[in-house]
Formats: sequence, C-alpha cells, structure tokens
Amino acid sequence: MRVSGLDENGDWKFGRGKASYLLKAEAVRQNVSTRLKSFQNDWFLDTTANIDWITLLGSRNQTIAIEREVERVVLETEGVARIDRLEFIEDRELRSAIIRLKITTIFDTQFTDDIGITP
Repeated sequence: MRVSGLDENGDWKFGRGKASYLLKAEAVRQNVSTRLKSFQNDWFLDTTANIDWITLLGSRNQTIAIEREVERVVLETEGVARIDRLEFIEDRELRSAIIRLKITTIFDTQFTDDIGITP
C-alpha cells in the first residue's frame, strides 16, 4: 500500500519523489485519519461515505452512535485488521471531538493516534 503523504496542513506533499509517499502502516494511519475527518456528502462518487459529523456532534446523547460510526469507517479502511481501543472525547461547547484509537494493521503493526474532529 502506498499513498501520497500529507503535510501538517493536510495538503499533499510534492517535490521529494518517493519520499513524498507513505507505505504500509503509515499509509493506513493516514487513510484512517483522513476518512474520519471527512464529512458525509464530501465525496461526489459516494455521498453515503464517511460520517455525518454535523448532525451527530450537534445532537445530544449521540456518543454510542458516534462510536459505532467511527468503528464502521475505521474497519472499512483498507489495511485495518482490528480496533484494539476506541475512546471518544467530546467538547459540546465547541462542537468538536477527539477520537483516540489504537489499531492493528494487516502489516502486524499497531499504532495509537488522536484524531481531532471539528465541523
């Protein structure tokens, strides 16, 4: 698995040849993060892909629904073998959240990541 790397602003990295790409577990990590940060209806080829963050973060008592949606999206990501830990931390005032994940990839690699979600 190979994907184009992203910089700290979420823009594609260019100009460094093969060094601009991520491989194996790092590619999986970036794909998981990108898919979780993407909103439903963002991709015109599949408007049901990703998560309806606006609705879920704007409603009360949605923690279980959000966790199920996060599980669905993560497990549908190519290269993910399993979710070892999932924690959802919500900030109601800012309508944002942090998703703390520990994932095992098909490359027998584990990683832990904190992914910020802001609508």
